[in-house]
Amino acid sequence: MQDELLQARKKAMSLLKYMDRTEWQLRDKLAAKGFSQEAVDDAVEYVKSFHYLDDYRYAVHFVEIHHEQRSRQRMRQDMYQRHVPEEYIDLALEEICENDEIALQGALRKLTKGETEFSYEEKQKIAAKLYRKGFRLGDIKRALDM
Repeated sequence: MQDELLQARKKAMSLLKYMDRTEWQLRDKLAAKGFSQEAVDDAVEYVKSFHYLDDYRYAVHFVEIHHEQRSRQRMRQDMYQRHVPEEYIDLALEEICENDEIALQGALRKLTKGETEFSYEEKQKIAAKLYRKGFRLGDIKRALDM
């Protein structure tokens, strides 16, 4: 049993060596490698004791990286799928990006390729694409009217 605990700790450290993960992701990877629940719990507590595993830090880092390309709603959904606790998602989003303005302008520039004049139908198509990316309709309308 001690050997399995040691192997699980080593595997956890190796999984976190190059990529930050959420606690859920680490637990899932260790379980998939065939470690017992006790070994997984021990390994998670071990890496947490050194602050190598921190879901709040993961959420903040995720938002820092993606806030210029993704809407707040999209980032929320992506972190939710990674099982980041809701309170950490909220804190990270409030701390780093108060609105979608930068990401929306970037997405709009990419979709319109610099053009500024659009027909009603073209505006509708652009708005629909941006809405599917998680941007709010009011923000999209304001950006298209500018």
